[in-house]
Amino acid sequence: MKDGNCTLCSLVNYGRDCHNRLITKLEWARQGAGLTQQKLADAAGVNIRLVQKVEGGEAKAENLTAKNLLALADALNMDPRDLI
Repeated sequence: MKDGNCTLCSLVNYGRDCHNRLITKLEWARQGAGLTQQKLADAAGVNIRLVQKVEGGEAKAENLTAKNLLALADALNMDPRDLI
């Protein structure tokens, strides 16, 4: 998609962006909310590197501390179970 938000593209399938690239639930939710990684990190009160690790596949949302998972979910206004 031209604006970079693949969640709005008609070619997207859940779990893959419009370029057929794997996309995590966190990245999907963040892009859908129109947030950058930094804005999500700031809103959740977590380090941006945590967001980058989960979105990049270096870490899994289900392995985050409960505090960080809840903070991210709250910042995205969603149920934390939807991130895992």
